[in-house]
Amino acid sequence: MAETYQDEKTTPIIAMSMKQIVQVAVLGILVGLLVWAFTYILETYILKALLCQGSQTMKCALATNYAGITASILAAGIGLFGLVKIGVFRPLLVVIAATVSLWGLLGVIGSLPLYGILIFTAGLTALSYLAYSWIARIRLFWLAVLLMVILIVVVRLVLMS
Repeated sequence: MAETYQDEKTTPIIAMSMKQIVQVAVLGILVGLLVWAFTYILETYILKALLCQGSQTMKCALATNYAGITASILAAGIGLFGLVKIGVFRPLLVVIAATVSLWGLLGVIGSLPLYGILIFTAGLTALSYLAYSWIARIRLFWLAVLLMVILIVVVRLVLMS
């Protein structure tokens, strides 16, 4: 019996359904809100109690930075599990790129009122998760990483200006 093989044409970009796009956006919003919530809880109840004792004002001033860093890492872990569950291509790459891009965001927008902080944090995290998951769909790994690095540099320059 003769077997016939068909050439399967692979596209240069992995397909992503509209359902996945919406799920990534919602996950990004949730991760952004978690970053803020974790930062607030860590800063208020843990780090200020540990670092703001006596005349140690320098360490006390750094409590917000430490809380933000820890919160970003914790929320990124939750975001990674969410992206894996959704079935996003290269979820670890997406989470790393989004976390590096938005590193220290709360320090930049910290002077806004609470609702502004929540809107900006949730919105920018959702946009970064969407953008990086969109770029991660490129089959050529080196090209996807190169485009992500370029986008990270642009976002960091915009945030620091």
